[in-house]
This record gives sequence, C-alpha cells and structure tokens, in this order.
Amino acid sequence: MLAVRYLNPLRTMFSIITFICLGGVALGVMVLIVVLSVMEGLQREMENRVLAFAPHYVVALTDGMQRTSLTDDLVDWPVLMDKIRELPQVVSVYPQLEGDAFAQSATGRMTVQFTAIEPHNEQQVAPLQPMLREGTFDFGEGLDQECVVSAVTANALKLRVGEYLHLTPVGSLDEVANIYAMIQKPLQTHENKAFMEAVQHLFDGAASAEGGSVVDDARLANVVSLVLKFKEGELRRSEKDACMVFYNMAQDHRNGVPFSPEQQQEWQDTAAGLAALDRDKEDGKAVKSINEMVMPVDLRVVGIYQTPENMPGPNVYVPLQIAQDVLGLSATGASQVHGICVRVQDPNNPGSIEADMEKLFPPLEAPQAAFPNGLFWYIAPWTRSFEQWYKLIANERVMMSFVLSIISLIASFCIMAVMFTMSMQRKREIAVLQALGATPGKIMGIFAWQGIIIGTAGAICGVLLALLVLYYRLEIQAALASIGMDPFPMQAHGITLPAVYEPVTFASQAFQAFVMVTIAAIIPAFIVSRQDPAKALRSN
Repeated sequence: MLAVRYLNPLRTMFSIITFICLGGVALGVMVLIVVLSVMEGLQREMENRVLAFAPHYVVALTDGMQRTSLTDDLVDWPVLMDKIRELPQVVSVYPQLEGDAFAQSATGRMTVQFTAIEPHNEQQVAPLQPMLREGTFDFGEGLDQECVVSAVTANALKLRVGEYLHLTPVGSLDEVANIYAMIQKPLQTHENKAFMEAVQHLFDGAASAEGGSVVDDARLANVVSLVLKFKEGELRRSEKDACMVFYNMAQDHRNGVPFSPEQQQEWQDTAAGLAALDRDKEDGKAVKSINEMVMPVDLRVVGIYQTPENMPGPNVYVPLQIAQDVLGLSATGASQVHGICVRVQDPNNPGSIEADMEKLFPPLEAPQAAFPNGLFWYIAPWTRSFEQWYKLIANERVMMSFVLSIISLIASFCIMAVMFTMSMQRKREIAVLQALGATPGKIMGIFAWQGIIIGTAGAICGVLLALLVLYYRLEIQAALASIGMDPFPMQAHGITLPAVYEPVTFASQAFQAFVMVTIAAIIPAFIVSRQDPAKALRSN
C-alpha cells in the first residue's frame, strides 16, 4: 500500500516520475527484444539462403596438399553416392562439379561461376525453385546444351529466356599458367644428369637369368627415387609418359624379377626416345594442348533465377553432363566429379552423420607416381566452408546484445538515482515509521515493492511495444529510410528486414529488466533504512 502511494504521491492519474521510470524500462526492453529478434531473423535468413546453394557436407579426396577429383579409376563414386543416400539422416546426395568461365552475349562479356545440376535430382533443385523468376530448372535428360542464369548475369549480359550464352571455361587457367611457366625452362629430365645416366645404363652389368636379365634392386630403387623427385608441373607430356614407364617397370622388377628381352628393349627404346626429345617440339605440343583444355560452348537460357544480394551463389547452372564436357572431364570416357554433396535433415544438428559416412568410404589405391603422399578422404561441413558468413551475423548479434545491455545498465543507474532522490525526500516519513517500530527490512520492502511494480509493468509494456514494433517493422524501416536513418539497409545484407518471434528471448529480456530495476530500488532503500530516526526527525 505504501509502495503504491509513494509511486503516486500527488494522487493524480499518474505520477510523472513513475511514468518516466516505466517508460525507460519499457523502451529498454523493447529495443533489446527488437534488435535481438531482427538479428536472429537475419542470421537464420542468411543461413537458409546460403544453404540453398551450398551442400551441408562435401565428401572429397585430397593428396594432403590439395583436393583431387573423384574419377572412375580411383573410386566408384556413383556406388558410394548410393550408399550414402541410404543413411537415415540423409535427404539428398548429388555430385559436385564447379568451374569458372568467360560468359559472352551479343551485348557484353563477364567472368562467371557455373555449377552442375543432376537433372533428375529433385532434392538438389528444390531449394532453388523459390528463387526462380522466369523459365524453369528442368533440363530434361541433361544432354542438351542449356543453362539457368542468375538475374544479375542476365541483366549484365542483356539475356532473356530462349537466348544463347557463349561460355568459355577458365577452370584450367592454373594448368595453362603451369604450361607457360614450364616452357620457359629446359627439359627437366635432360637437366638431371643422374637420372639420364641411371635410365640409359640400367642394364650395364645386369646378371643373366632364365627368361631375361636381373637388375640390382639398388639401381631400381635409385630410378624410382629419381622419378619421384620430379615435380609434376615441370615435366612435358613426353617426359611424364617416359617417367611413368620407368617407374612402373622398376617397381615390377624388384626382388630379382627378371626383365624379359621385350621389356628390356622397351626400357631402352623409352630411354633413347627421352634422350632424343627436342625442346621446341615438346613446347609446341604443350602449347597446342591448351586448345584441348578450353572448350567453348553455346548454351540456351531456359531459366532466370533471382540470387540474393551479397550471397554466395553461382551465376550459371548447367546439366552435369554438359559441365563435364565443358571442363573436358569426359574426354577420356571416364566420368569424374570434384566431390559428392550431401544434404541432411538438420544441418545444425547432424548427429553422427560424419562418422556414418566415414564407415562407407572404400580404401584407396592411388598410383604412387601421381600421388607420392597417397590419397585420403575428407568431409567438409558447410559451417567450415561458410564459417565467416555464419559468424558475421552471430558476432553482430552478440555485440548488439552487449552494447544494448550496457545501455540498459546505465538506465538502471538512472532509475537508482531517481529512487535515491525519492527516498531522501521521505527521510522524515521513514523516520516516523522507524519510531513506530518498522524494522530496516520493512523499510526496504516498501522500496523493493516500488521496484517490483515498476519492473513488472515496464517489462510487460516493453514486450507489448516490441511486438507492435516487430509487426510494423517494415513500415517503420521505410519511414526511417525516408529521412536517411535506415538502421538495416538492404545494401548491407541483401535481405528484407526479417524477425524471429522467440518466446525465450522475450522472457529473458523482460526478466533481466525486472531484476535490474528491482536491484536499483533496493540499494538506495538499504542506505536510507540504516539512518538514525532521531536525527532524521530533527533535520530540515
């Protein structure tokens, strides 16, 4: 009763001081809830849009230094895909194949990134369908030269559905650069005198045996060691082929296995051919091979999709078979992809999916000459691939919460100052209560109830105001933007202002404000309740 009387001492409709306190608490709760709800919505929206393009997991091979494509001769990747697809947590499995290219139309050109789509994999296309603005993602059997382009690419190149896009892949630019760097140097095998000496005179002093000649294991091991010392990017094609012959034959004839006359002749012919290589001719072959890497193609645009601004997404989608042809991965007849993409039911709580997939990986037997360190399986989750994107909004949310909490703490100090002033004004009344027998606890209880009433009413008003602001957030944003004060510009995130109505957030912020206001009221009450009532009654 006394707490309510003190909150409205003039018996008016509402005390201005109490109103200011309630308003401060309500605004603090409202701002915290609105900002945290918007930041949570922004985080989820960005996460959903990233996952529309990115797989939840990528299964790939590595030689310890860099990724290696999955080829038919290394692993039966279609069978591995079928096994992964049978796992209970898995929603979709499809091959990963990406590349960069120069895109050209009748009105311009630009560099684009293209991604392959498995034509009949509905789960791969489903996340993209809501973003389709015009046309279709249906590639039929996937054998026609068709593509779906992003709206940004379509606008830049003035493309419409039904028109053609000229695509020249540049995914082999590293190989092209390596070729040009290689032809600036002499033949590496000719420069290595020890290697040439070892392969040309391997059979000098070889022991005769039934069926051929036996070469000492030390000589064969020396050849193998010298072959492995060559860097693959520095050898011309003919040099690579010769080194592969030497390596395989040396490995096969260790431990006293004799060379047949035909095998000995093959070795000597290969050594003679290697010694007779002409640098100019080999460089000409290397430069000519660039034309085989670059395979331009004309693709008919069958659809245009709206990629979110500032979101990582490809400019062009093409059927898997066409992408393999463009990258030259199917020229030898062996199918290969960059990796296997896996989508699961809950990418944030995948459970034991990684361990389950690792049990399905077949053992790898890679050629030692091509992969001296061997080959290894690895799994890359989407949180690792887009870690910076994911942490950006999370960090923004944490910092916003921290800053606004500090502001709320400052507001509570202001409320404490008001309460202290009010308690000082009632020193005589408090002294009378003490003289009548009121204990310090009773005195503190009066002011604690003031804090509880203000905190409860302010928190409830703050939650209601937050719901109102979140409901009309787009209208409020438009009004602020009209006067140049847009707090969440689309240019920064590329997303219309989202929000998440999370009951836990609402309750936690309301309770936090309640506790802070209650403490702010108790502290000055504790000080005043310890006064000497006689001195208080004698004071002016």
